[in-house]
Amino acid sequence: MSVIVQSFEQSPSFTDDLRRIAYQNRNIPNPFISRGNSFDGQRWGLEFVKVLRVDLTTGRFADQEISKEDCRKFLGGRGLAAKILYEENKPRIDAFDPENRLIFMAGPYTGTQGSFTAFYNVTTKAPLTGAILSAHSGGHWGPMFRKTGYDGIVFKGKSPKPVYLLITDKGPELKDASDLWGRDVFKTIDELEKRHERSKAAVIGPAGEKLVRYASIMNDMNRAAGRGGVGAVMGSKNLKAVAALGTGQVNIADVEGFRKAVMEFYQEGRDNGELYKRRRYGTWGLPGRANASKTQAAFNFKEGYFAEFAKYEDPEVIIDLIRVRDEACFSCPFGCSKRSRINDPEYPLTAKGPEHETMALVGSNCGLGDMEDICRANYLCNELGMDTITTGAMVSCAMELFEEGYLPEKDLGFPLEFGNKNMFKLLKQIAHREGIGELMAQGGVTFGAKYGHPELFMGIKGMGIPAWHPQALDALGLQYATCNTGGAHTKSTMPFYEGRKDPAYFVEFTKKDQDYLAAADSGILCWIIYHGPLWGEKLAEWLTYVTGTTYTPEGLEALGERIWNLERLFNMKAGITGKDDTLPPRILKEPRVKNRVVVLDKLLPEYYERRGWDQNGVPTREKLKELALEKEGAGVI
Repeated sequence: MSVIVQSFEQSPSFTDDLRRIAYQNRNIPNPFISRGNSFDGQRWGLEFVKVLRVDLTTGRFADQEISKEDCRKFLGGRGLAAKILYEENKPRIDAFDPENRLIFMAGPYTGTQGSFTAFYNVTTKAPLTGAILSAHSGGHWGPMFRKTGYDGIVFKGKSPKPVYLLITDKGPELKDASDLWGRDVFKTIDELEKRHERSKAAVIGPAGEKLVRYASIMNDMNRAAGRGGVGAVMGSKNLKAVAALGTGQVNIADVEGFRKAVMEFYQEGRDNGELYKRRRYGTWGLPGRANASKTQAAFNFKEGYFAEFAKYEDPEVIIDLIRVRDEACFSCPFGCSKRSRINDPEYPLTAKGPEHETMALVGSNCGLGDMEDICRANYLCNELGMDTITTGAMVSCAMELFEEGYLPEKDLGFPLEFGNKNMFKLLKQIAHREGIGELMAQGGVTFGAKYGHPELFMGIKGMGIPAWHPQALDALGLQYATCNTGGAHTKSTMPFYEGRKDPAYFVEFTKKDQDYLAAADSGILCWIIYHGPLWGEKLAEWLTYVTGTTYTPEGLEALGERIWNLERLFNMKAGITGKDDTLPPRILKEPRVKNRVVVLDKLLPEYYERRGWDQNGVPTREKLKELALEKEGAGVI
């Protein structure tokens, strides 16, 4: 798939001269200003993608050129990373084995002077699920990384001591991180971005160091590549951080065409009110909306409505309670992120969010209704470096186990009924693997089984279910069950379309949505402003301007389908089968919301058929040939 073009040892140290150059180039380019057509015929669309190979065991580096053919088939981001992982990982490797690859990957859209271009991807084998894991994060790290001249990093091995990787215009350098090991996320980022002026750092906290199986990688203090344990894989390699400082420019094939298309999008957002709504509310408008429609996860998914959230049906209430200011990712006019503050000296810093998923999982799903308490839980998870969604699923599981008498108070050291603020102690115990946190750090399946009730962990393939209750949304249960990474909400967008489509088309729309979003995740386009298959033309147009390669909606759907099937093949090699395309018994058998259950046994057969898979969920040889995946399918099908 590629050629190693250069292998080398450590690069020269970070110099004062480079600091001076970085300071001179400190201003982020204005997305409204055309900088001329400076496309140089390389890096996406025409020639190759440049990936840095890092062997942490030996400390050696190598530059790799990804071929035009692989970029054509898998684009970048999620797709290209999945291709690399599929080729290089042994099928049944343990996630903490040094040979498990940890891949950071940008897309052709990352860091361009459009909008919604901030995202980067992290792909690995998940310690939480054993499946392929594809996590994304926004902010400013991804664009800064691309300015170094690299488009991706593939880590393998394990450093003999804690290190961090510094990448600048002069190249990569592994540096001692012994003084950073043990520090929380906020202190680590603060130190690195002072040490290397104008840099951006992606780091792990104590949870990643302690190999908590749902630890996150954090950047910009509160931005998370969050699901499935990417931070734990990073910790298993003794890699504390990746700091990037680039002063180069991310090139665009057709600057004027791209500028015009983005300006038209801005104007559409002004005209239809979306720009105002997203800037004003971000995801803070969703808790009230979900609660009013009885789709809000509550009390470990025993309910879909939480009375204490009724007041948040007006999002202005949340704004009045906790908002400090709006924030935007790199080159984005929407500013959908919200920064919050609470009046508590134990939580002195402002924090991003909490987003809707966090409000639900550490809030209503744990019986916690006070917004300041939800902010405390969000703050702790970010500071410690843990996924708020699975963390909330773990805590709510423990609460139900405690209330039902299965989890003794002596094992906890304190009572833990729904709504009990002892959950803050529990979060710290999990991150540091202290007390019962040692067991809970292993994930919900292991924890629930210890107390005889694994069914009380509301997860899919071992990953906690997100905020929207699947019993209230017919297609959502199908999307959760079939997601390659487990219970994820960012691999499809159906909640925003449920009720707007004929139920006869839910399965068809689910398949299309998953495929298009796989393409968007490979672009990489921000998920918050992406609206499923209806956006196919816009996504194709923007990628065409950026890369110089012509894309069509149909072509992107096929590209996304190829990626989805490749991920399926990886999971099959790892021992995950159609039997794992399921939901917790509560969702399938107990009509908790709207007197309904998800009738998955009726949805799955049609889904498999539409995907060109057999009745067991295995891609057919004909489908793999259609998708040019015959080589990848050899020995699996």
